[in-house]
This record gives sequence, C-alpha cells and structure tokens, in this order.
Amino acid sequence: MTKVKEELDASRAETAMQASSYPTERNQFDVYCDMCGEVFFVDELTFEKVSEALREGFDNPFVCDDCRGEFDEAAYL
Repeated sequence: MTKVKEELDASRAETAMQASSYPTERNQFDVYCDMCGEVFFVDELTFEKVSEALREGFDNPFVCDDCRGEFDEAAYL
C-alpha cells in the first residue's frame, strides 16, 4: 500500500505535536513551557511523554515554539 506525501508528513513527529494556547478537540492536556512558564495545551501522547520525563526525574522537556525559536536564534549569535 502506497501513501501520499501528505499522509507521511502527517505522521511525522514534527507535525504531530502542535501545542495551542487554549484547549481544542485534540489538545486537552495542559503543560507548562519550561522556559517561559506559560500554559499550553497538547495532545495525549505529548502529555504522556512530558509526564513520564518528570516522573523519571528529568527537567520539563516541553518548550513552546516561541521559546524554541528564541533559543535557536540565540545559538547563532
């Protein structure tokens, strides 16, 4: 069975997790950005990954898109 590019892209991790600043049908679980502390809503899979990391004693792995962009930008200065 072949898949079209849109189907393959939709299953990629980069496009699968899209946090929102408000709850949506897909994003029902709240997490905090580790850098700015703002609340974002994510899907269940992302929430479970963040929760598991915290249970294991790691720092919060969730960073919002804005903070990630600022961090990446600062790395090139």
